Amino acid sequence: MRPGIAVCSTTDNQLLIINLPCRFPLDCLLPTHRYPRLRRRFIVMVFWILLPGSLFPSNPVKAESPLSLVFENQTYVYNQERAKEVDLSLQTEGFTLIGNLSKAFFQYEIKKGLRIEAGVLWNFEFGEDNVPDEVDPIISLHYAFAPDWLFTAGTIDRNHPLHDAFFNDNLRYLEPIEQGFQIKADSRHIRQDLWLSWEERETDTQREKFSVGNVTQLKAGGFMLEGQAYWVHLGGQRNSGPGVFNNISLGLGGGYTYRPSKPGGSLPWLDEAGFTIHYLQNSDDPPALSRVDDEGMAYRAFVTVWDTYIYYQHWRGGSLNFNSPRGDAAMPGVPLAKGDPLYRARIYDEVGAVKTWELADEVIATVDLRGQFMLGRFQPIIAVNFTWRPKFPLFEDYFKNRTRPTPERIEPPIGRPYGF
Repeated sequence: MRPGIAVCSTTDNQLLIINLPCRFPLDCLLPTHRYPRLRRRFIVMVFWILLPGSLFPSNPVKAESPLSLVFENQTYVYNQERAKEVDLSLQTEGFTLIGNLSKAFFQYEIKKGLRIEAGVLWNFEFGEDNVPDEVDPIISLHYAFAPDWLFTAGTIDRNHPLHDAFFNDNLRYLEPIEQGFQIKADSRHIRQDLWLSWEERETDTQREKFSVGNVTQLKAGGFMLEGQAYWVHLGGQRNSGPGVFNNISLGLGGGYTYRPSKPGGSLPWLDEAGFTIHYLQNSDDPPALSRVDDEGMAYRAFVTVWDTYIYYQHWRGGSLNFNSPRGDAAMPGVPLAKGDPLYRARIYDEVGAVKTWELADEVIATVDLRGQFMLGRFQPIIAVNFTWRPKFPLFEDYFKNRTRPTPERIEPPIGRPYGF
């Protein structure tokens, strides 16, 4: 039997076994029973020398820095063609947007689920000049107050899941920043987006402008039911404008999505297939003009094959009163509604395909091709977007060794009245 040394706990469980060559004379290494105290000291010394190296790695894992610098850039092309007949009838013009939508901001995680972001957004449209067309601040507080729920104060996420009839998709380039408050959720059974966007403050010569929106979507077993509301308000109490102007959009929708089981399924090329139905209503109420209401039904069928989303949509209803282009006395011909003006048409059809490629962990490319049919005309839309979003942790060694200072107590800016 090979001689060895065994280190045991008080319950006689072996903690460490050291095997020695069979010819190694233990009497030369350990004292015999004549020196029990020296033997115990030797065993303890061997234990403390060998145990740390076996339990702890020589290179400990470096803690991730709570401070990061984030760059997000979209190089985009959005081309929308419009025939003269469509332009004269629906007052919707064609245009081409080509440019860069760039964000640079610092992100600091105060604790898990609570972070702040501060930076700037530049919108450069190619072919004009070397000066950015839009520069907006980015400053926000994000608080994940529950699993899959996020509260934001400051710069909010403007990619709202509103129907295109209420919130035109090209606003992602024309109005890329919204400031206000937002509550978002995206879980297995609910998708929620509630927000207030403050656009213009009131002055003596300018009316205040803000919008309030909400989308609540319930999902279970492939079925979906949702409600949408969007209110755009223009007006104030002390300015010299013509009065209060409101545009209100309301929608109710539902649908079903079939998703086959993938492993070993009979349709490996099919990711999903389904349909949605939406009842949509728009009300336009400018000052000194009569209120107009209009409504319609939007039907959509879609499939996703090989990660490519393909759809057909049919709109029935509407007239020039849906997303009314009237404006008011101060802004004639400038609508307050933000939906796609094509929904003013009585009948409108659209087919499209959207495909996204992941070029790297932080780089994607998206192609959006659409064909729109109205007034006997075919109208194409081509959108291409390259997005990259690297994130750079900063001062990792500093934050790893830093002892966080005791924060000062913050007094609430609004006190309790009468001491209650």
